[in-house]
Amino acid sequence: MLNFALKGTYQDSTGYSWDYYRDDQLDPNPDPNAFYIIPKPQFVTDTQGNPSFNITTNQTDGADNGSGVCRFDVELSVPADIQAAISSAILGNATKFPGVTKPNFIALALNKGSWAAFNLAAGGTTTTFTAAASNFGSNVASFLAHLSKTQLEACKTAFSNQGGAVDVTYYLWVPARLQSVSAVLKFDSSIAYQYQVTQPKYDSWGDQVSPGSVKALLTESNSSSVKITWGISNPPQDLVKDVTTWANDTIADLVTAEVNKAIQLQKLKSDESFNISEVSSFTNNYAENMVINWLIQPTATLPSFPNMKLNIADFETTVNTQQQHMVVSTNLPFQSDSQHQLDIVPKIPAGGGVSNPAFIKSVTITISYPTLPQSKSTYTFTANGSQAFVADFDTQIGVEWNLEYSVNYQDPNMGTVTGRINGIDMGAYTLKVEEAGILTVNFDGQQAFNSEGTKPNEIDLNFSYISQNDTTPVNQVVRLTPKEPQQSVTSLQAHPINAGYNFQATYVFPGSVTYQAPLVQNQTGFQQILPAADALHSVNLIVYVPVSQANSNPVFDATVNMWYDGTVKLPDGYSGSLPTKASPAVFTLTPNPDQTGNLFARDVFVGLATADQPLVYSASIDAASGSTDIPAQPIQNTQPSVMVSPTQRYFTLEIDPAAINWKSVAFSSVEVLVTITVDKGTASAGSGVQPERSFTWNKGETGSKYLTIPTQAGNIVSYDCKINYVTPGSATQSSTFSKQTDVTFNIPATPTTKS
Repeated sequence: MLNFALKGTYQDSTGYSWDYYRDDQLDPNPDPNAFYIIPKPQFVTDTQGNPSFNITTNQTDGADNGSGVCRFDVELSVPADIQAAISSAILGNATKFPGVTKPNFIALALNKGSWAAFNLAAGGTTTTFTAAASNFGSNVASFLAHLSKTQLEACKTAFSNQGGAVDVTYYLWVPARLQSVSAVLKFDSSIAYQYQVTQPKYDSWGDQVSPGSVKALLTESNSSSVKITWGISNPPQDLVKDVTTWANDTIADLVTAEVNKAIQLQKLKSDESFNISEVSSFTNNYAENMVINWLIQPTATLPSFPNMKLNIADFETTVNTQQQHMVVSTNLPFQSDSQHQLDIVPKIPAGGGVSNPAFIKSVTITISYPTLPQSKSTYTFTANGSQAFVADFDTQIGVEWNLEYSVNYQDPNMGTVTGRINGIDMGAYTLKVEEAGILTVNFDGQQAFNSEGTKPNEIDLNFSYISQNDTTPVNQVVRLTPKEPQQSVTSLQAHPINAGYNFQATYVFPGSVTYQAPLVQNQTGFQQILPAADALHSVNLIVYVPVSQANSNPVFDATVNMWYDGTVKLPDGYSGSLPTKASPAVFTLTPNPDQTGNLFARDVFVGLATADQPLVYSASIDAASGSTDIPAQPIQNTQPSVMVSPTQRYFTLEIDPAAINWKSVAFSSVEVLVTITVDKGTASAGSGVQPERSFTWNKGETGSKYLTIPTQAGNIVSYDCKINYVTPGSATQSSTFSKQTDVTFNIPATPTTKS
């Protein structure tokens, strides 16, 4: 792995600085000659040296006159002469790099989620444009920027003038160990919420256009903190700066991931309504020698066309009708360009303890859009890259287009995977390993093995993935140990990965004492960080009275009671005690005005993150309008925040699979789709139909799940359920239930008639 403390820099004849790192030499059988060079962004070029670049300008009588699209592709590269120069620099610095005989430059083992960005200044505003970058091959990123007239003119000017055009930055995460340093990263969503309600708009936390927005908001709101402890005396200032940057980037990434998860659950089409109080506070501990994601950010200025001795007019198109631009790019392990990246190419079990790399030979795509001729709708990839399709815009269909594809593997035994994606409403789409039928998940138990309480000897994970399309379910047991805290599950399916996976962790403590955490359902991420068995979960208790009501109906104080609904299973060595109904946790909140006149008070209930029981909340509120007693009401254990107000209530539904006897039923999985409706009732308003939520139990899995939604006093809550009984390779049987009001929904043991 890359050793971020052993870094060198080489400046070439153009003034560009190339960073390089030595391997940390901590893996088994280390190579003392192993180094990593950070590659440089550059244009993708054709065989004649022309950049992959095009500007389309609209020349119409409408409001879009002068606007258009700029599309270009970039990649990462390290020229051979740079490798030779850096090799000489390494050999000439034996003090810093002892024991090197012939530097061996290794490809960076990139984690998923790489992307690139550039800024365009126009009309007094700077806009950031982003594009997904392939982890394989030359890490191609394809930009498709829809620009206003002012922006398009600025873009043309930038690429037409002598000198550099725009700076492109890649954001790459690579595995690295925290040597001689530890860190504690904290985020308090209640502080972030208090800051958010003072702002005119709420969209920044979910803003996908500005990559730095979350990091900036964390700083502005003072809702995050970083504590770094060095295990060496007087660490170099450059190293201190790099580690501090890593810590701040990491906490921003963690918050962004949680924000995106919440937005996805709520199925928000616009992030303007996103409320940061719906994200949980957290504390993450990073001990010495833990493997982390280290952010690499190579930046380079793309040359202008005069610098390339080219005429930009040869790369421009003018149209008099609106165009539909569709770009497909790939992030796949092609055999032709990923041979040197074996560390990140998925390995498919072939039996007998052997795994083979899932190299792809080719991918054929077909685009469907009404005005796109069939003769121009197909393309075959044999390496990572992008392909653009342009057609006249169809005003009746709009922006949506469809994509069909066929993935052919190098190994004929791996078969062919075909798929179709309908209703793509973005200009660009990236095909990833999931679409190619590759299911791969990395489990990271480092947080669990570095807990402050009793440490487990191992963690056993029961992993399951079941899809109606695939006849062979994936059921694997993954074992993590302190020496091998990271393990992966990889499987090649005959169809695209179109369902979530489940897993359940069993912590094994000294003396063979075990603790089973609740089932985790419907996950789609490529990485899962396992918490400690005794990890804590914070529920923010918030009183917020906006300035518009602070004078007319202020809240004077509130008393909140919190406890667990039933007896909670406790992990071995858990030193705390959890509140009960007879002995609840009691909080007194007295709101005070902030700088904008809002009344605000907050406190925190701290419970067990892996608790298998719901919480119960009750309150007594004293306000100018009178006293209000909020009766006891359950909330899910993972609830991020409770808004304490005279009118705020919560509805919690328990979904119970206890009636299913997995030993006798024929189906392999049961999926429950829940749609809750909140009608007005006697309240002033109701929130209406809520986003559909999905809960899945695969064969052998048990335990209730809970769903909490906010309501207002007087609302009437009902829900519809659709239960899908899934048998791989067979037709799914379903049952539906409408207008249910019970707070517990018992899943029928077998399909039943509609009710």
